[in-house]
Amino acid sequence: MQTERIVGRRSELSALDDAVEQMSGSTADRTVACVIQGEPGIGKTTLWRYGVQRARERGCEVLACRPAEPENLLSFAGLTDLVDTVPDAVFRALPAPQRHALDVALLRATPDGAPPDPRAVNLATLSLVRLLAASRPVILAVDDAQWLDPASAGVLSYVARRSVDHAVGVLATVRSDERYAEPVPFGLGRAFDPDRIRRIRLDRLSPAELYRLVRTRTGLHLAKPDLLRLGEASGGNPFLALEVARSIQRTGWPEPSAPLPAPATLDDAAVERVTRLPPETREVLLVAAALHHPRTALIRAALGMPGPATPGLEAAEDAGVVEVRGGQVRFTHPLFASAVYSAAATERRRVLHARLATVVPDLDERARHLALAADGPDAEVAGVIADAARQTQDRGAPAMAAELWLLASHRTPPGDPRGPRRAVSAAECLFSAGDAMGARTILETAAAGMPPGPHRARALLWLASILFYDGSPRDAVAALQRAIPEAAGDRLLTGTLQLRIAWFADYDADLRVRSAARARELLTGVADAALRACAELSVAFFGFLAGRGADHETLERGRALLPDRAFSWEVEFGRSMLNIWAKSFDIPRARTGWLAKYRRAQEIGDEPAVPHALLHLVEIECWLGNLDLAARYAEEMVETIEQTGQRRWRGQALYTTALVAAYRCDADPAVAAATEGLALAESFQDTMVAVLHLSVLGFVELSRGAPEAADRYLTRAADAVAGMGMREPARYTFFGDQVEAALHLGDVDRAAGLVADLDRRAAVAPYPYLVCVAARSRALLALARGDLAGAGAAAEAAVRAHADLPMPFEQARTLLVHGQVLRRRKEKRAAGEALTRAGEMFQRLGANRWHDRVVAELQSLGLRRSSPDQLTPAERRVASLVATGHTNDEVAAALFLSRRTVEAHLSRIYRKVGVRSRTELAQAVAGQGSA
Repeated sequence: MQTERIVGRRSELSALDDAVEQMSGSTADRTVACVIQGEPGIGKTTLWRYGVQRARERGCEVLACRPAEPENLLSFAGLTDLVDTVPDAVFRALPAPQRHALDVALLRATPDGAPPDPRAVNLATLSLVRLLAASRPVILAVDDAQWLDPASAGVLSYVARRSVDHAVGVLATVRSDERYAEPVPFGLGRAFDPDRIRRIRLDRLSPAELYRLVRTRTGLHLAKPDLLRLGEASGGNPFLALEVARSIQRTGWPEPSAPLPAPATLDDAAVERVTRLPPETREVLLVAAALHHPRTALIRAALGMPGPATPGLEAAEDAGVVEVRGGQVRFTHPLFASAVYSAAATERRRVLHARLATVVPDLDERARHLALAADGPDAEVAGVIADAARQTQDRGAPAMAAELWLLASHRTPPGDPRGPRRAVSAAECLFSAGDAMGARTILETAAAGMPPGPHRARALLWLASILFYDGSPRDAVAALQRAIPEAAGDRLLTGTLQLRIAWFADYDADLRVRSAARARELLTGVADAALRACAELSVAFFGFLAGRGADHETLERGRALLPDRAFSWEVEFGRSMLNIWAKSFDIPRARTGWLAKYRRAQEIGDEPAVPHALLHLVEIECWLGNLDLAARYAEEMVETIEQTGQRRWRGQALYTTALVAAYRCDADPAVAAATEGLALAESFQDTMVAVLHLSVLGFVELSRGAPEAADRYLTRAADAVAGMGMREPARYTFFGDQVEAALHLGDVDRAAGLVADLDRRAAVAPYPYLVCVAARSRALLALARGDLAGAGAAAEAAVRAHADLPMPFEQARTLLVHGQVLRRRKEKRAAGEALTRAGEMFQRLGANRWHDRVVAELQSLGLRRSSPDQLTPAERRVASLVATGHTNDEVAAALFLSRRTVEAHLSRIYRKVGVRSRTELAQAVAGQGSA
């Protein structure tokens, strides 16, 4: 590619060379983007072309597009240009679902069935770019990024943010004026550290640079006084300076005292050059300016020109206003297109757009022309725009489809019921695109203006979904209940509404049961297998939570009906119920299910679904004792929530942070996160999440020996659960903690009532965790009453039950209780064995406070104080290294441990050996060695 000779800009060119070199490299700290900023006409495109050429010279694969303002309302226009040069073989290498989604978006294929998820288009483009980057660096180059259509900009944002560890860079230009406030496009300024983004700001040219520019481009020689006058007239803007110079060439220099013939603005300069062209040429340019991707054949068709020639176009090309290559017409600067279009009268433009609507082949562009041609509401125009909106939605561009649906709604004549329905379609698309607040505003307005009936019920159904995920569950259910009478006569819609009530009413277990039963009654026999499956699963799942026992038969019937690979709200709802059920009955199966949901969400780029899976994975990994993995999941959940802006989910993200810290016995960070999360949950009236935070706070206080505080939190949690009517609150695991807190306070009668409730629940639905906790709690209660025989039987039952429960922390707690019972029964050897096993498990998990309890119990058995050779093998290795002068970090590196684990070991070693310093430990180890 040849670029024009660049005058001046030495420092900018050097910075651009460095940026391209770093973007094409593979170092970990490489530049990920280079953004060229400046006012219109300052030379951004010239530098961008230079950067593209340099990238190609360095062997990079450059995917380039140069959007113009008219393209801003055309879905995936920029993406289509970007991947235009990608070989078909690379497309064929994509996984089939991704390839189909991208082909549909680019109009390479027609939709088959449901529209592709827009996130699948993102992921497909990311895969495409990574395939290219596997062989050589890829540069995504966008000139005038502010004009990129939103659908393409969303894809580029997704790809760029996930390519930081791959050989992918972004080269973009963007205007810097009051209309374009974001200096770094595609959200990159928020996604990356400033030192990963190279910004090149183009300032106005110096007099010397202006001289060389004018001399090079026009041949005009400027004396020093003339140069100063030109610089003052043009303000140093190269585009304006060249226009002034060309005017001087035509008319000559004015008198020294007279001002130069300088246009007031850049727009004026463009207009002046265009108006000097013949009328026939200006007519051709007006058509080109109104078209997306103007082609000579389209221009001739619009103007009714016979033959292969396009009269008038050659004069525009000679004047440097357009370039014509291969039948494609491109303005050399966006200002010329704007000047041509704005110079035409409004009525003339409307007539032109009406004419263009008859010749353009693309439905999106035809709809745009009809919308611009219409003067007020027009049913026919609204219908075409609605068709274009539907097509755009089918292509997986919901944000663009939303704009078209809204435009169709506005063009629909007053009183036509299709107007509000089209607004509802716009809201659905906005919600799918991640703009919940925008969708909510549209839906509230549309629902208020719609007559009662099924269409209004559907609007309320969507509104309720938004309210649940970004508002209050109670408000969501209220909207659904308002919709029920309006859907009368439509069994499918009414059944769907009842299903949503069952899902959203997490504060009322009985309402969930009634709604699930009604949904099953209404949906029996419908063709939609996913809806029937959800109805069966809801009856079993919500009946279980309401204390009606575990209906495995109904659950399995629903599981068999649920489609394996389909993607819909109902299918995901059904899978979630199965996974939550498995958390109670089969933890490994639950882990597999949530991992599959997590990976599926990642594969299709469904970021809003990721936190739901991560929430349950954090809990499961904590139960399984994999705290490092749980911590990574919790961190990812927090990051995802911040990126997707799901306000209500922030409370659940704080819960995962608090839970991991609580298991690690890091009391302060656990309390801080849970306290903040509790306040947030209460602000949303989110009782389900509030109870999660209260349970963490109670557990932390119990762990650090503060039963009064623990009891206050846990009593609040239990009262909230009772208020929700959950007679089998399997979602929560704090009831054993509540029994222990009550017993620590000496409130044996209240503890007895709590244990009786656990036994009742275990008799109705004997899932492994509940069986273990009920038995352990019975043992503690019997111990408090002095019933050593009953305590022993209950403790042994709890120990046996752990064969079906892979929860090492809970097993260690059960062994601790068993050891306490055995100690009270004077069975010291057996007590020592149980307590030693418990201590080893707590130590392995890093639960220091619970390990201290074990040590206290062992000491009460009357065992002699340990010496260095009575430490555990792991403690002996740490003690040996510390005694020989190693720091904690050095010990951690030598033994492949974390610093936190080394510190925990050292704390226990000091306590066991009875020393207070590293020096005393070294002496104790040396003495043992000499002995």
